[in-house]
Amino acid sequence: MTASDPQGQGVGKRAAATVLIVDDEAPARTLLRKTLEAMSVPCRIFEAADGETALEVARRSSPDLVLLDIVLPGSSTSGVLVCQELCKAHTKVLVVSGNATGSIAQACLSMGAADILRKPFSVQDARAMIESCLAS
Repeated sequence: MTASDPQGQGVGKRAAATVLIVDDEAPARTLLRKTLEAMSVPCRIFEAADGETALEVARRSSPDLVLLDIVLPGSSTSGVLVCQELCKAHTKVLVVSGNATGSIAQACLSMGAADILRKPFSVQDARAMIESCLAS
């Protein structure tokens, strides 16, 4: 678990958004982190590689947005369950997955996920979806 900008200071007087990235693949977390760090919205960024850690970090950090890979191999807590728990807590969730089948994607959307960013994605598409989620 890491955090950028732990004091929540950023550009101008805009409050920092707290974002949790959940993905079992380190390169995917790194790409999303770099995308967030390049945005004009200051962010405190947390990371988790599995569902259990994601729920623990979410409880402690109260994220404004969770970027959630719903396929988390080796995790006893599936991404769909994490999505359900976060949505119940009224946390915004942007599902990020290359393996999101129609039924899984629809289940996450019906639970309250904001949208689905399908892998592979362009940095521009990720940025636009993240900014949209943070703005709403």
